[in-house]
Amino acid sequence: MKIKTKPEDIFKEYEKGKDFKTSIDLYENVEKNQRFFIGDQWKGVNAPGLMKPVFNMIKRVVTFFIAMIVSDDIGVNLESFFEDEENELTTKIISKEIEKIIEKTKLKAKIRTSIKNCAVDGDTAMYVSFNPDIETGQDAQGDLELEIIDNTNIYFGNPYSSDIQKQPYLIVSQRLYLDQVKEYAKENGVSESDIDNIIANNESESNYYDVQEDGLVTVLTKFWKVKNTIEVPSKIQGYTQKKNITEVHYIKVVRDIVIKEETNLECSLYPIAYMTWEPRKRSYHGQSPITGLIPNQIYVNKLFAMSMLFTQNMGFPKIFYDSQRIAEYTNDVGSAIKVQNMDALGRVMDGFKPPDFSNQVLALIDKTIDYTRDMMGASDASLGNVNPNNTSAIIAVQQSSNMPLELQRLAYFDYVEDIVRIIIDQVASNYGVRKCQVPGEIAELYNLYETQIDEITGQPLESKLITVANLDFSQLKNMNIDLNIDIGASTFWSETAQIQTMDSLFNKGILKDPVQYLEGIPDKYIKNKSKIIENVKAEKQKQEELQQQMLNQQMEQENLVT
Repeated sequence: MKIKTKPEDIFKEYEKGKDFKTSIDLYENVEKNQRFFIGDQWKGVNAPGLMKPVFNMIKRVVTFFIAMIVSDDIGVNLESFFEDEENELTTKIISKEIEKIIEKTKLKAKIRTSIKNCAVDGDTAMYVSFNPDIETGQDAQGDLELEIIDNTNIYFGNPYSSDIQKQPYLIVSQRLYLDQVKEYAKENGVSESDIDNIIANNESESNYYDVQEDGLVTVLTKFWKVKNTIEVPSKIQGYTQKKNITEVHYIKVVRDIVIKEETNLECSLYPIAYMTWEPRKRSYHGQSPITGLIPNQIYVNKLFAMSMLFTQNMGFPKIFYDSQRIAEYTNDVGSAIKVQNMDALGRVMDGFKPPDFSNQVLALIDKTIDYTRDMMGASDASLGNVNPNNTSAIIAVQQSSNMPLELQRLAYFDYVEDIVRIIIDQVASNYGVRKCQVPGEIAELYNLYETQIDEITGQPLESKLITVANLDFSQLKNMNIDLNIDIGASTFWSETAQIQTMDSLFNKGILKDPVQYLEGIPDKYIKNKSKIIENVKAEKQKQEELQQQMLNQQMEQENLVT
């Protein structure tokens, strides 16, 4: 497929992508879902005399869904498929570096927001980029950044496929301020005449997402993959072999002007991970759980509104008075009604009780809410709306009611795994050679010691563990296919499960060596873990030496007796 890089062609592809989204009512559904989620559920209703209550059952259930999916902490464990000592050492060190990147980029917090977008909008995307201007305190500069992309701002080259890595191209749209765009164009060597031709526009995917504000420009970033063949040294000295590689290129444009020329990211994966809540056939957009429940929410709100209007107008007795005998009578609650010639019995005032409100209306409202929540998989037990008389039974009901979310949970694991793989891909292409921390137990395991030299005498001093090492991250490109990434709760790889297992083995006496127990606990849960292990080993060695001395003395005494 020939990739188009002219601005006018890219904007035509962008308009084509917008037409597809419009054909499936994406913009309308996303706007409506967002309004109903935050409680703005009476927009466009022209009923000035009607109270407009909101009983937001949708938000209660959706927030429960989100909490159930992201309640488990993210753990990343990289393992090499080949049992090679060098590969294992590299993956262990890189695992620690990936954990640092997760903390620095605030991936966990952004994942929660991204999953909320997925539940409300139907899809979500995460963009991983490398910013070369970030200071690192080392010779190698730059670090990774994460950005959440709305599903209304990403366009697949093939809208009938949901596999993002197999797309012929991707387009990401942004609305940026004019001055910001011009400054970016100037930094990338765009001529002054072209910069002057960059003007603000009122293009917008949805009024809900983009306030019509002056000074905004639509910027499109297009990604695509290029396949190349390169020659690499062969294992046989003096020979080379051909290798097929795939690299991602991108370009940034505004209307009629290129503000960033075609650039090679030198990565093999698109820097965007994508997740859908409920996949739909022949579409890369998914279905939100909110979309099909909005009519139920409207029905409940309307019944409540009419019930409140009835109790307001008919909940109090009506007072009638004879206007010929009483000039004026006020009753703010019941709004007294004046009549003429009330009756022949001489009464000047009387009361009237309206018919009672039917309890069937409230019962129907409760049934609608209950059925809606049950159909969504959020029962009272799941939401905690039960008395804890039988804890085990409640837990069993909660676990069974959470089963409908299992598909979304697995999609969430795949989503985070894709993000981590993209992070590794970006790190391999951009990090270069950097200093990395080597955990103490890893240094001991692989016998990584260095001998210190006395600067004055020049004599070797005591050997110490290597705590910092230079690592060439570009070697990850060759190891990429050998990496196994497990993310999630105890069903995958969990630090909490690891600690609980080690505690159980040690308490039951199955694991008797305290050093093995400490080595099995993740570093961040024990401060100065390597020193503690050294002290335990030293104490264990002293006890063994003492036992050996006692054994030798006993043997000497036996020899003297004989």
